[in-house]
Amino acid sequence: MRRGPLSFLLVLLVVASPVFGQVPDPTRPPAAVIDQEGGSGVAAVESGVQTVIVRPGGKSIAVINGQYLAVGDKLGDKRVLKISESEVVLKGEGGREVIKLIPAIEKVPAKKAGAAKPPTTGTTQQ
Repeated sequence: MRRGPLSFLLVLLVVASPVFGQVPDPTRPPAAVIDQEGGSGVAAVESGVQTVIVRPGGKSIAVINGQYLAVGDKLGDKRVLKISESEVVLKGEGGREVIKLIPAIEKVPAKKAGAAKPPTTGTTQQ
């Protein structure tokens, strides 16, 4: 019987298993993001708009700090005035507040192209 290679692999697996157990989970969020108070492993959400669902002709919804809000709903002492695809407008005692979905990016409408040029056929005239 050939127990040599099989026994060697089995011993190697048993000896190396603690080493493999110390490899960090690549899908786990960084420690700075994980809520350490409860130890629940739930990721802490940054303050701000997480997502916006715009429904043409319907009721648009924004998710702010994990809370679903529609126009007219209250977030703390502020009321939601407007929800658009890029921002949410709140109004409270301190005045109006605009929360951008992606603060570092401003959308600029594309300019309309002029008259289309006729397509070239790839041949040259001499």
